[in-house]
Amino acid sequence: MKIQVKELGAIKEGTVDLSKKLIVFCGPNGTGKTYMAYAIYGLLKSQIHVRKKNDIAIELIEKRRTIYQIDFNELIQYRNGLLENVKSEFDSLFGIGQDLVKQYFESTEILFNESDEEFKDKILQTEFRTNITIRKLNIELQKEHNSDKIEITIPDETLSNKEIELLNLFLYSAVLSFLSIYPVSSTYILPVERNSIFTFSKELSIRKQEAVDHFHAMTGKDKIDKFELLFKSTTRYPMPIKEGLMIADDLAEIKKNTSVFYEFANEIENELFHGKIQITSDGELQFKPDKAPKKSLPIHMSASIIKTLSSLVVYLKHLAKKNDLIIIDEPEINLHPDNQIILTRIFSRLINKGFRLLISTHSDYIIREFNNLIMLSSQKSEVQELRTKIGYSVDEYICKDDIGAYYFNFPNKQRGNKQLTVESLLISQSGFEIPSVDETIDVQNNIAEELFYALEYAGENE
Repeated sequence: MKIQVKELGAIKEGTVDLSKKLIVFCGPNGTGKTYMAYAIYGLLKSQIHVRKKNDIAIELIEKRRTIYQIDFNELIQYRNGLLENVKSEFDSLFGIGQDLVKQYFESTEILFNESDEEFKDKILQTEFRTNITIRKLNIELQKEHNSDKIEITIPDETLSNKEIELLNLFLYSAVLSFLSIYPVSSTYILPVERNSIFTFSKELSIRKQEAVDHFHAMTGKDKIDKFELLFKSTTRYPMPIKEGLMIADDLAEIKKNTSVFYEFANEIENELFHGKIQITSDGELQFKPDKAPKKSLPIHMSASIIKTLSSLVVYLKHLAKKNDLIIIDEPEINLHPDNQIILTRIFSRLINKGFRLLISTHSDYIIREFNNLIMLSSQKSEVQELRTKIGYSVDEYICKDDIGAYYFNFPNKQRGNKQLTVESLLISQSGFEIPSVDETIDVQNNIAEELFYALEYAGENE
């Protein structure tokens, strides 16, 4: 699945291949990397409720099994609706008013960069056995290669009236949504503001802000539709921040769910935190250090690395599903170089456990470690011998064909006053290079070398 954007902030045009397991955005500040990540996030989170086709829900409820024959015309129509939907929700996505949407995004386009026939062929050729959820109801979808039918099953258990109602209302839409963004199952984002979300979640509470907004609307002079107001959500924050705050508001409930990746989250805690993140019965996030296991620190009193990455740990413990796309803006924030390297190795293990990862980074340490992991994917005996010698585990590698690297920068002759085209970087068996990072390092090294010789040999020729 390829997503193309046009006229998005500094970006004139850019296409990102989401079929890759690892996607890396690199380039100077102010070149549109976050805008691109937000656009992808907004599209993949967009949903449309289709108010028909409940026949598959009826049979599923009665027999716990049904066959859905894919209606490609309706599926393509649904996909096109997602594109229109995300464009209409730019105010919510970026946390701005409609006047600014019109000012900055009037010409913006977001497109699936594949024809309807290519999409149809891709769906026909794919095979899967996976689960989707409607609220807490688990639904299994199974499709064979070169088939246009999906077998849908649910556990042979008594369904509550609420679950029956949810299936009738949302099953068909959920299946269309799943197929529209395949192979991504769902999307989770860690924006750069993540280190403040749990720290200030009470002060920034979405529920509080919506209550204030509704109060002002009800008491203002303008006439307001009360029914519309009931379903209106605040645009005070961009969607990625808002969803992070909603999770922070609901930690006590989220705690009740245990993901299959819970133990993997424990590995991250051991390697990076040297302690445990825990959620109290009141929904407060705390940190328990290994060196003082009887003490529990409020999250705002913990180290910056814990505040920055605690949302990733909570997600993996309680919300994560295979084939999720995790978007992380600047994972290097607040991390010493050695921990940046450890985190990059954790990323490779995430990918090899079935996740997809999109990161935007300025870190040379992260890029160089990705390159090491690409080289470690080689099956040459010499490389595998080195793996053991230098201490990498067998699941710490990334195949070069699973990576898409994109360079955001203005052309030199147009820098500062023109839009840019996102460049797809070549991935070799030894990795990839980021021009602006390498140039900066070369300049710094040259300056250091000149200063060293000036200091070392000063006065010798006088």
